Amino acid sequence: MTSEDIRSEIEKEPFVPFRLHLVSGKTVDVTIKGQVEMLQNAVLIFQRDPGPDGETLYDVIALRNIERLEQIGSRGTEHA
Repeated sequence: MTSEDIRSEIEKEPFVPFRLHLVSGKTVDVTIKGQVEMLQNAVLIFQRDPGPDGETLYDVIALRNIERLEQIGSRGTEHA
């Protein structure tokens, strides 16, 4: 996965929620605009709910660990 692949999804107007499939088998949903930021070789994904002390929680995922990207619609998961 390249930074341009993800950047094009982040900048889409109107924003379309998407799911990142990682090589580990884990998935990460990006459901709101502004939830993800591009880093040099990774993506920074903020979690929607704060931690128990109100702190901001986030994941940093290296681009090499992202297997594919799937758009998810309001009807639920779209099958690729």
